[in-house]
Amino acid sequence: MFDIGANLTSSHFSKDLDVVLNDSLTAGVEKICITSSNLDDVKNAKKISEKYKNLYYSVGFHPHNAKDFKIEFLKDMSVYLNDPKAICLGEMGLDFNRNFSSKEEQILCFESQLSLANSISKPLFLHQRDAHEEFLSVLDNHKFNQKLIVHCFTGNLSELEDYLKRDFYIGITGWVCDLKRGKELRKCINQIPEDKLLIETDSPYLSPRKKIRRNEPKFLIDVAEEVATLRNETKESIINSSYENSLNFFNLHR
Repeated sequence: MFDIGANLTSSHFSKDLDVVLNDSLTAGVEKICITSSNLDDVKNAKKISEKYKNLYYSVGFHPHNAKDFKIEFLKDMSVYLNDPKAICLGEMGLDFNRNFSSKEEQILCFESQLSLANSISKPLFLHQRDAHEEFLSVLDNHKFNQKLIVHCFTGNLSELEDYLKRDFYIGITGWVCDLKRGKELRKCINQIPEDKLLIETDSPYLSPRKKIRRNEPKFLIDVAEEVATLRNETKESIINSSYENSLNFFNLHR
C-alpha cells in the first residue's frame, strides 16, 4: 500500500516514529509521502525521508499557515523541489472552515505556490475545506500540465463531479469510515473512477478506529477495506489499484 499523505513531522510522532514506521511496514504500507505544511515541516520531512528509503515528502504551505507565508519562500521551495524525494508541490489550497489565516492571506499563499507549478513537472497536492467555489476559481485561472489531487476529499457528489471533469485525482482518508461525518463522502465512493482513486491516512488525524485517537499509517488498511466494501470490490483490488495509481500520480516506479 501507498499512504499518499501522512503528517509524520507532527509532534504526535516525536517519541516513537521508528516504531510507527516499522509497524506500517509490517501492515503492508510500502511507501509514504510525508505531508508538509510549512518550510520547517519540509526541512524535517526531508531529514526523515533521507533515513528511510520508502519515504518521500511534499513541499508546500498549508492554508492554515498562510499568515506566515512570504513570497521569498518560493526560492527555498524551488530548491527543495529539485530533490528526487520531494515528489509533489503542496499541501496547499484553501480552508475556510477554521480560518486560522484570513481568506485573503490564504488566496495569496495558494496563488503564489501555484506560480511554481509552471516551472516544475511534479504533481500538485491540494487541500480544500468549505471553500469549494473559491478553490475552483483560483485553479481555473491557471493552466497546468501536471497532475492534481484533492487530498482528504470529504465533499459531496456535486463537488466530486466538478473535480472529475477537471481530471483531478481523489484522495480518501479514514473519514470514509465515519458513518455520521462521512455520510456524503460514502455516497461518492462508487462514483470515483478506478484510475483516479488514491488512499491515505492524514495521520495523526482522522483515525478510522473510534477508540484510537492517534491515527497511524498502519491503519491505511482500514481505509482500503471500507472503500472496497462501498465499491463492492475485494480489499486486494483496492490495494493494488490505489498503489498503481499512486505510483502513476507521483511519477514513481516500483
